[in-house]
Amino acid sequence: MTHFSYKQPLKCGQSVLYCLLCRLMLCVKVVAAGPTGPAEMLSNMTDRVLHEIRSNPAILSDEQRARALAEQLILPNIDFYTASRWVLGKHWNSASDAQRDAFVSEFRELLINTYMRSLDKYHDNDIKILPARPGQPDGRAIVDVEVEQVGGPPVKAMFRLHRKANAWLVYDIVIEGISLVATHRSSFATEIHSKGLDSLIARLVLQNASEATAAGVPAQ
Repeated sequence: MTHFSYKQPLKCGQSVLYCLLCRLMLCVKVVAAGPTGPAEMLSNMTDRVLHEIRSNPAILSDEQRARALAEQLILPNIDFYTASRWVLGKHWNSASDAQRDAFVSEFRELLINTYMRSLDKYHDNDIKILPARPGQPDGRAIVDVEVEQVGGPPVKAMFRLHRKANAWLVYDIVIEGISLVATHRSSFATEIHSKGLDSLIARLVLQNASEATAAGVPAQ
C-alpha cells in the first residue's frame, strides 16, 4: 500500500473522475505487483512522470508542455480503443470503420482536454493505492484507491486494466460507483438516439477544436 499526502476536500461528480485520474498519474507512486503486473506498469509510468515534473515543475503551468508529457508518458498506458468500444456499446457494432476511428480519436481528445483542465485541482489529499485485487480473470486487473478527505469519509476509486500484447492498459476508472465509461455511455447513447452517431462525432470535433484553440494548442 502506498500513501501520498494531499489535503483538499473533493467534490463528487464526473469531474472527480478526471481530476483523480490526473492526480494519481502525476503524484502517486504505487506498489509493484510483479515484473509484468498492472501495479508495476502504473509505478513505472508514475516514476517517469514524477522525474520530469520534479526536474522542471513549470511544466504543470504550461499546457502545451504538460500535454506533450501526457502524450509521451501517460496516454500510451490508456486503451482508448477499448474505452471507446465500451462507451458506444451497441452503437459500436453498427458503426462503420471510419466512424469508429473518428469516435476513438475525438473521445481521446475529449478526455485529454478534460484532464488538462484538471492539472491544478485536488491537491493535498492523502491517497492510498492498494495492491491489485486477487482472483481477477486472466488478463484483467483492478487496482483500488482511497482518497482521504478533510472532515469526511474517504473517496473510493479503482482502476480497471487489461493486458494487451503483454502490456497492462487502463480502460476505465470508477469513483464511488461512478464509471468514466458508463457515464459517457449513458449521455452519448441519448445523443446518438436523438441525432445519430455522426452528429455526436461532429459535436466532439467542434468542442475539441474550440478547446484546443482556447488553450493555444494545435487541434489533433
